[in-house]
Amino acid sequence: MRALVIDDAAKQAVMDVVVHASKPENFYVVGPGGSTNRKPPGDDPRFCVKLNTFRCVFSFTRADGKVWRHLSISIPSEKYPHPFAVWTIAEMFGFTGWNGISQKPPDSWLCRLSEEEHCIVVAQEKQAQDG
Repeated sequence: MRALVIDDAAKQAVMDVVVHASKPENFYVVGPGGSTNRKPPGDDPRFCVKLNTFRCVFSFTRADGKVWRHLSISIPSEKYPHPFAVWTIAEMFGFTGWNGISQKPPDSWLCRLSEEEHCIVVAQEKQAQDG
Protein backbone atom coordinates (compact mmCIF):
# COMPACT_ATOMS: atom_id res chain seq x y z
CA MET A 1 0.00 0.00 0.00
CA ARG A 2 1.23 3.48 -0.92
CA ALA A 3 1.19 6.13 1.84
CA LEU A 4 -0.37 9.53 1.33
CA VAL A 5 0.77 11.98 3.99
CA ILE A 6 -1.06 15.30 4.05
CA ASP A 7 0.92 17.63 6.26
CA ASP A 8 1.15 21.42 6.30
CA ALA A 9 3.89 21.40 3.64
CA ALA A 10 1.71 19.29 1.32
CA LYS A 11 -1.29 21.57 1.86
CA GLN A 12 0.84 24.65 1.10
CA ALA A 13 2.32 23.08 -2.04
CA VAL A 14 -1.18 22.29 -3.33
CA MET A 15 -2.40 25.81 -2.46
CA ASP A 16 0.53 27.33 -4.38
CA VAL A 17 -0.42 25.36 -7.50
CA VAL A 18 -4.13 26.22 -7.13
CA VAL A 19 -3.37 29.94 -6.72
CA HIS A 20 -1.21 29.93 -9.84
CA ALA A 21 -3.67 27.88 -11.90
CA SER A 22 -6.68 29.96 -10.82
CA LYS A 23 -5.48 33.14 -12.53
CA PRO A 24 -7.43 33.43 -15.80
CA GLU A 25 -4.23 34.22 -17.70
CA ASN A 26 -2.92 30.80 -16.61
CA PHE A 27 -5.97 28.80 -17.69
CA TYR A 28 -5.16 26.05 -20.15
CA VAL A 29 -7.32 26.65 -23.22
CA VAL A 30 -8.44 23.82 -25.50
CA GLY A 31 -9.91 24.56 -28.92
CA PRO A 32 -10.12 27.96 -30.69
CA GLY A 33 -7.69 30.43 -29.12
CA GLY A 34 -6.01 27.50 -27.39
CA SER A 35 -2.80 27.37 -25.41
CA THR A 36 -0.62 26.45 -28.37
CA ASN A 37 2.09 28.95 -27.49
CA ARG A 38 3.00 27.39 -24.13
CA LYS A 39 3.88 24.11 -22.52
CA PRO A 40 1.13 21.79 -21.35
CA PRO A 41 0.56 21.98 -17.56
CA GLY A 42 2.37 18.69 -16.93
CA ASP A 43 5.55 20.17 -18.42
CA ASP A 44 5.37 23.37 -16.33
CA PRO A 45 6.42 22.91 -12.68
CA ARG A 46 4.07 25.70 -11.55
CA PHE A 47 1.15 23.31 -12.24
CA CYS A 48 2.76 20.26 -10.63
CA VAL A 49 3.14 19.02 -7.09
CA LYS A 50 4.48 15.81 -5.63
CA LEU A 51 2.67 14.42 -2.60
CA ASN A 52 4.97 11.67 -1.41
CA THR A 53 5.12 9.48 -4.53
CA PHE A 54 1.90 10.85 -6.06
CA ARG A 55 2.62 13.23 -8.98
CA CYS A 56 -0.22 15.69 -9.39
CA VAL A 57 -0.79 18.05 -12.31
CA PHE A 58 -3.58 20.59 -11.87
CA SER A 59 -5.02 23.26 -14.12
CA PHE A 60 -8.15 25.17 -14.81
CA THR A 61 -8.94 24.20 -18.37
CA ARG A 62 -11.25 26.16 -20.64
CA ALA A 63 -13.00 23.87 -23.12
CA ASP A 64 -16.40 23.78 -24.79
CA GLY A 65 -17.34 27.15 -23.31
CA LYS A 66 -16.78 25.94 -19.74
CA VAL A 67 -13.98 26.07 -17.21
CA TRP A 68 -12.98 22.77 -15.61
CA ARG A 69 -10.84 21.80 -12.65
CA HIS A 70 -8.51 19.30 -14.29
CA LEU A 71 -6.27 16.99 -12.27
CA SER A 72 -4.09 14.07 -13.25
CA ILE A 73 -2.42 11.82 -10.70
CA SER A 74 0.24 9.22 -11.37
CA ILE A 75 2.57 7.04 -9.33
CA PRO A 76 5.95 5.46 -10.15
CA SER A 77 4.58 1.97 -10.66
CA GLU A 78 2.93 -0.26 -13.23
CA LYS A 79 -0.23 0.22 -11.18
CA TYR A 80 -2.46 3.26 -10.79
CA PRO A 81 -3.29 5.34 -7.71
CA HIS A 82 -5.98 3.92 -5.44
CA PRO A 83 -9.35 5.67 -5.89
CA PHE A 84 -9.47 6.71 -2.22
CA ALA A 85 -6.14 8.51 -2.62
CA VAL A 86 -7.29 10.13 -5.88
CA TRP A 87 -10.52 11.45 -4.38
CA THR A 88 -8.69 12.67 -1.26
CA ILE A 89 -6.14 14.54 -3.36
CA ALA A 90 -8.88 15.93 -5.62
CA GLU A 91 -10.57 17.46 -2.58
CA MET A 92 -7.30 19.21 -1.73
CA PHE A 93 -7.47 20.84 -5.16
CA GLY A 94 -11.02 22.10 -4.58
CA PHE A 95 -13.11 19.30 -6.05
CA THR A 96 -16.42 19.03 -4.20
CA GLY A 97 -19.10 16.46 -3.58
CA TRP A 98 -17.20 13.37 -2.42
CA ASN A 99 -18.61 11.81 0.76
CA GLY A 100 -15.18 10.83 2.09
CA ILE A 101 -15.84 7.09 2.18
CA SER A 102 -16.94 5.93 -1.26
CA GLN A 103 -14.52 4.47 -3.79
CA LYS A 104 -16.77 5.92 -6.49
CA PRO A 105 -16.46 9.57 -7.46
CA PRO A 106 -19.41 11.96 -7.26
CA ASP A 107 -21.63 12.17 -10.34
CA SER A 108 -20.33 15.69 -11.07
CA TRP A 109 -16.77 14.40 -11.55
CA LEU A 110 -15.54 13.11 -14.88
CA CYS A 111 -12.94 10.40 -14.30
CA ARG A 112 -10.91 8.18 -16.54
CA LEU A 113 -7.86 6.01 -16.50
CA SER A 114 -5.38 7.23 -19.10
CA GLU A 115 -3.25 4.31 -20.25
CA GLU A 116 -1.27 6.48 -22.69
CA GLU A 117 -0.23 8.91 -19.92
CA HIS A 118 -0.36 6.27 -17.16
CA CYS A 119 -2.47 8.33 -14.77
CA ILE A 120 -5.94 8.88 -13.41
CA VAL A 121 -7.61 12.03 -14.75
CA VAL A 122 -10.36 13.83 -12.86
CA ALA A 123 -12.33 16.89 -14.01
CA GLN A 124 -15.18 18.89 -12.51
CA GLU A 125 -16.86 21.93 -13.96
CA LYS A 126 -15.87 25.07 -12.10
CA GLN A 127 -18.91 26.85 -10.73
CA ALA A 128 -19.22 30.65 -10.46
CA GLN A 129 -19.20 30.43 -6.66
CA ASP A 130 -15.82 28.67 -6.80
CA GLY A 131 -14.21 32.07 -7.24
